[in-house]
Amino acid sequence: MVDESLQLQLTTYWFPTRASGERLFSMQVEFSLNQRPKGNQPSVAEVVCSSGSIDQALSILPSIIPEKTRREMRRLLRPWPSGRYTDAYRRSGGILNLFTPPWDEQQDKMWAGMLANWEAATFADANARQEALRALERQWNTTPHPFFAGLTPAQVMVGGGPQETELSREFLEQLTHMYDGHPFESEGEALIKTLMVLREWQCQPKEGGRTVLDIIVAERSELLARRQRRGT
Repeated sequence: MVDESLQLQLTTYWFPTRASGERLFSMQVEFSLNQRPKGNQPSVAEVVCSSGSIDQALSILPSIIPEKTRREMRRLLRPWPSGRYTDAYRRSGGILNLFTPPWDEQQDKMWAGMLANWEAATFADANARQEALRALERQWNTTPHPFFAGLTPAQVMVGGGPQETELSREFLEQLTHMYDGHPFESEGEALIKTLMVLREWQCQPKEGGRTVLDIIVAERSELLARRQRRGT
């Protein structure tokens, strides 16, 4: 019997740009890695964290999962670097970042500023200089970043969980209802209006008074804590 919690559901949504529609696949795969099967069994990501084996984690997947999806999962499940999480530039960043363009290190003014301060500082010796750089990389990993809609690079790396999965579906259905078939003068206009709707939506309070953004940040932080408890 196939466990439905490990399936990727394909639904037709409206997107302002082709690029954002293509990023949906990566986002859905990231979400799937943090879905726990029924009961208290670990997610695919948790299996990798505790066992160190990507093959063991992928072996729990239903056989119907396409090879393309398995390749993407394998890429996402690779060990995180000991230093700066530069792979965050190549993650989807979840629903909060689905419609923004991908960034790279050359555009990262925040990191460039941090690095410039390090280069200008005086250290007792080479070891102290390198330790300061490692600390700076850890700081970048855990600092909310404008590239990622205020998520930290670590929160981007860990991916979204079940709550963000449902919230994302809710938003994409809302967006499709609003704009499917709606004429726009340009792709740029469609993208700007989509981002305005998204930023308004993420500030909406849900049950319990927490906003969508609060829920997403808290869930990703819990996934990071869970990862640390199981071992990285």
